Amino acid sequence: MLLFLLLEGICIALIVKYNDYQKSAFLSSSNSVCGAVFSVQNSISQYFGLRHENDILAKENAELRSIIAQNDKMLRKLNDSTYNALKAADKPKYIYRSAQVINSSTNKSRNYLTINAGASDGIAADMTARNAHGVVGIVSAVSDHYATILPIINTSFRLSVKLLSNNFRGQLEWDGVSPRTALMVDVPEHAKVAVGDSIVTSGSSSYFPEGLPVGTVKNIDYDKNGGFYRLDIDLAVDFSSIYNIEVIENTELAEQQELETLNTNADE
Repeated sequence: MLLFLLLEGICIALIVKYNDYQKSAFLSSSNSVCGAVFSVQNSISQYFGLRHENDILAKENAELRSIIAQNDKMLRKLNDSTYNALKAADKPKYIYRSAQVINSSTNKSRNYLTINAGASDGIAADMTARNAHGVVGIVSAVSDHYATILPIINTSFRLSVKLLSNNFRGQLEWDGVSPRTALMVDVPEHAKVAVGDSIVTSGSSSYFPEGLPVGTVKNIDYDKNGGFYRLDIDLAVDFSSIYNIEVIENTELAEQQELETLNTNADE
């Protein structure tokens, strides 16, 4: 039997070798068989390869779940005070509300402005006001729908200001002469001052944000007896044509004033 199979194999080999048609047919068949074998082999390789990839993904999923669980544990440790602190951190220090001036005066010693926004709009006494050019004043009285503002051009108004170029401070006051100018007093004699220097809010007041434009130096006088400069200031705001303004709420004002009151009482 084995001899028969051997002889048959030799005959087939001789036929394929010396006959082109049979040779072509044989090679075509063998290529098909080899292709099928290689296809099966590749599928098997991919199968075991996918298992390896799945193992990696499973490991990564487990690690991610561990991280999620750890973060969840940390979040659960946040108590109410921490949450409130984080929430407070998102609250801005200053809130701006728009309004329009509906009545005003500029020819009196105690001028005023009336705006068309009041308590129902979130306006309250001691809030400050500005427009696109600079500082306007401070809210003095409020009704439901209106409020009055004590402007810079009022002889009872005082504001802590500074020279923008070097941070030397002084007090802004109005002499009742012109609605376009005011005075900056108590500027120390060693401060460098020049005509045209910018004057801004100092930030010392708990009411006004630091750096709001106030005006520019127009003239410089020196008091030899007092040792201070007295500066004439061209105001940034033209109160004869003022209309649109912004009212500024300091959301931390009550906290700051409470702390300052405690320190004042401690000194007494």
